[in-house]
Amino acid sequence: MNFEVVKEFLEEIGADWIEVDGEIHLEPEVFYKVWKYVGQPELETYTVEDEVVEPGSYDPPEMKYTELKKVKVKKAYFTTLDNKRIVTDYPELQRILKEKSS
Repeated sequence: MNFEVVKEFLEEIGADWIEVDGEIHLEPEVFYKVWKYVGQPELETYTVEDEVVEPGSYDPPEMKYTELKKVKVKKAYFTTLDNKRIVTDYPELQRILKEKSS
């Protein structure tokens, strides 16, 4: 299935999506619906490192954050036939999959 079909399905259900670096990022609940719709292709994962701001760490005179913490974020994805990655948050998707299988 190519991305045009996925895009039409997203429009049909009124779901939002964001394209970042050629990847289509979806909310986990929407990702689950799309994944079911396209026939539950095999899921793959990857990890990205992100910076998270510690609460209260903004220094107004310096106009910057003084405390940033690096965290690893695991993402789940599948690839369409036209090589677009459809991506979501892995831990949240796992929770949804567990709920739906119960």
